[in-house]
Amino acid sequence: MNDISRKVKSLLQQVVFVALVFCLGAGKALAVEVENLYRGKILVTDKSQQTRIKAHRWAIEQVLTKVTGSREILANKDVQYEIRVRTANYIKSFSFVTDEQNRIFLVDEFDQSKIDSLIRKVNGSIWGQRRPLTAIWLVVEEGQQRNFVTTADFPQLTEVAIQSAENRGLPVVIPAMTQEQRSQVYISDVWARFDQIIYPQSKQIDAEHFVMARLRYVDAITEPEYKTGWLLDYQLFDGRQFLTEGSFNGEQFDVTKEMINELGDYFAKVYAINNNRIQQQEVTLIVNNLTSMLNLKAAEKHILDLPPVKKAYLQSVEGSTAKFKLWLSGQALDVVKALGLLNNFEQVEDTSVEQKQKLTVEEKLDQLSKDYIGLEQVNAVATPQQQQVLTYRWRVQ
Repeated sequence: MNDISRKVKSLLQQVVFVALVFCLGAGKALAVEVENLYRGKILVTDKSQQTRIKAHRWAIEQVLTKVTGSREILANKDVQYEIRVRTANYIKSFSFVTDEQNRIFLVDEFDQSKIDSLIRKVNGSIWGQRRPLTAIWLVVEEGQQRNFVTTADFPQLTEVAIQSAENRGLPVVIPAMTQEQRSQVYISDVWARFDQIIYPQSKQIDAEHFVMARLRYVDAITEPEYKTGWLLDYQLFDGRQFLTEGSFNGEQFDVTKEMINELGDYFAKVYAINNNRIQQQEVTLIVNNLTSMLNLKAAEKHILDLPPVKKAYLQSVEGSTAKFKLWLSGQALDVVKALGLLNNFEQVEDTSVEQKQKLTVEEKLDQLSKDYIGLEQVNAVATPQQQQVLTYRWRVQ
C-alpha cells in the first residue's frame, strides 16, 4: 500500500457517517447513502415502562429531524399530537443495547412509509439518504495552547460532535490528524481560515464541504460583547466557495452541538426535497450511454430510489439510450437535485448556452429553477410542458 493509500485509510477510520459531497450540474457529484435514518437511538437510565414511553417520543423526534433534516417539523401541532398520542403506531420494533461503556440505549426501528406519510401530510420536506460529507477542522484554544480537536486528544468533545451529527443524519468527518497530515496542515491554517490550504486536504478524505472552526474561552470582563464561557465560530465552504458562517457563545459542549445543528439546517434547506405542493407530476427521464444490461438495471434501481419518485416505468430502450416515465410527489427540479448526488448520472446541458463562471450552490439551484420551471414560475406549480424531459448521461465508474 502506497503512502497516499495509507493516509486515506487512516483518515477514513474517523468518519462518523460516510458520504461524498455532491456538486450540482454536469461536474463531479459524489455521495453515498446515510444509513439508519428511520432508527432512533436514545440513552436511558433504566428499562422501566415510564422511561420507555419518554424515550420512544424522543426517538421519533430524532427520526423526524433526521429524515427532514430540520428541527422545524417538531413545531407542527399535528406532529406534536402524533408524538404525544400515537408514537407507538409508527414503531416497527424496539430493543435495548448496551455499549462498551456500559451505557443503555433504547433503539427504535420506525416504519418508513408511515413516517414519510406524516411528513407529507404536514407539507414537510424529505431529505434522501444520499447526503454530502463535511470535514470539520476544529481548533481549540486553552490558555496559550492551541490544538486540533481529534478523537484521540479530545474524546468527549468529538463524541458530542459525532452524536449530534448522528442525531441530525448529517455526514461529518473529523480528521485524525496523523503525523503526515500535521505536516501539511498547521493549526494556524485553520485559525487564520486559509481555505486554500484546507480545501485540498479535505479532498484527501473525499470531503469537498469543509468547516474551519475556532473554539476559545472568553471572559465577559475583557470582552463584554460575550458572556463568560466558550466562543465557537465557524465558516463552511464548498471547495473554495464560501457558503455560510456562524458563532455561538456558551458551554463547550452546547456550542459544539449548535454548530452541528446549524450545519444540518443549512444543508437541509439546500438539499431536502420540498413537499409543500404534493401532487402527481409526470416527467420523462432519458439516460444515455447505458452500454450493458447491468448498467440499465443499476440506473433503474437508482431512479426508483429517488425521494421524489413515487413510481417509474421503463418506456423504451434504443441502443444505449433508455427512456423512463416518472410519477413524482414534487417537481422535476427535485429530481435534478436528487440526481445531483449520484455520481453515475451526468446532466446533459445545452451546449448552445455559453458556459458561465462557477456558481455557488444557491446560484446553481436558482439557475436550475429558471431552466426547468421558468422565471415566473419558480414559486408556482410548473406546467408539464416546462418540465417534461430531463436528459442525463450514465457515467461508468
